[in-house]
Amino acid sequence: MEIIIGTYEQFLLGFKVQKNEKKYNLERSFATHSHISSIRSVASKKHYLASGGADDTIALYDMRSRTESGKLMHHDGTVTFLEFTPDGSHLISCSGDASIAIVRCGNWQLEKLWKDAHKGSPINALAVHPTGKLAMSVGGDGVLRTWNLIKGRQAYATNLVTRLKYDAKTINVIRWSPSGDKYFVVCNNRLDVYSVETAGLIFEGIFDNKIVSAQFLNDSDDIVVIGHEDGHVRLYNINDKNELFVIKGHEARVKCVECKNDQIVTVSSTGEIKLWKFINGRLKQLANANADSRITCMTLI
Repeated sequence: MEIIIGTYEQFLLGFKVQKNEKKYNLERSFATHSHISSIRSVASKKHYLASGGADDTIALYDMRSRTESGKLMHHDGTVTFLEFTPDGSHLISCSGDASIAIVRCGNWQLEKLWKDAHKGSPINALAVHPTGKLAMSVGGDGVLRTWNLIKGRQAYATNLVTRLKYDAKTINVIRWSPSGDKYFVVCNNRLDVYSVETAGLIFEGIFDNKIVSAQFLNDSDDIVVIGHEDGHVRLYNINDKNELFVIKGHEARVKCVECKNDQIVTVSSTGEIKLWKFINGRLKQLANANADSRITCMTLI
């Protein structure tokens, strides 16, 4: 596994997970400077890697040859979020200019551009359904929009301001469960889980501290890993409404959480990178490193 992080200092950094004699290490694998402003989002799928920055550009990389393969400049604002479709056929990008773009991987041709996807409001986050047929986006307008990726148009919109008030405009995380049967949205110290089948709220979690990052644990539809502003990392079963484990994982805010196989990676805004494994009901730290940079985003390959 390789941990890819974007930084405020404009660098994209890689750390490979190495295991020697039952001991794990995080070794720096590469560093590249492809942006002229801070990196705000990074995504990967297959051998593709993409980073988006406050310079309005998306840098593309081929991880087979470890080279930069081009740049995309179809946005007129900060690239706030990137995600590849599950099959790796397309890259979806979001921007502070309120647009969402779909680009075909390989030839990198722009296939769809919703110029005003959130009615003039910046887009905060996006999540592609595991089938690759749908995507959901949230923005500064407080509206959750569902997009039909097959037909290339908006399917429906849900105004979250009605229930969440101003907090709806600050939603910073949205994730589908591995099965695609449910999804959650995060704003401030709240994590709400919705059922696709009933289109209703099935779990409402209010925590003591602001949530900065969150992710479903590996293949589980029920366990969520939550990173808080005060540095705590929490594992919570949203089905049983039960806290499984909590630990002070970092000294600063837990900027990103990602899971791959049976491992969890958390990073702090001050540069800490930690590798964990959830075993016997506890989080066990396997390795750590420091990027010596302010981390803004992360992906695992």
